[in-house]
Amino acid sequence: LQGHGHNVAMTGDGVNDILAMKKADCSIAMESGNDATKRIAQVVLLDSDFSHMPHIVAEGRRVVNNIQRSAS
Repeated sequence: LQGHGHNVAMTGDGVNDILAMKKADCSIAMESGNDATKRIAQVVLLDSDFSHMPHIVAEGRRVVNNIQRSAS
């Protein structure tokens, strides 16, 4: 997907996920996961509940949109 210009997110909780998380555009770890995985992740879900991701993405988009509006 990245080779075709898409952004890729990777979610993981174990050492076996680290390489894919490093290559992803956005890496998401679960709090209940391995410490090494949490250290390399860009986002750590503190309650290990992936269902919160749509809200996190929406908030990020809202912030970016506000910055773009303010800059113009």
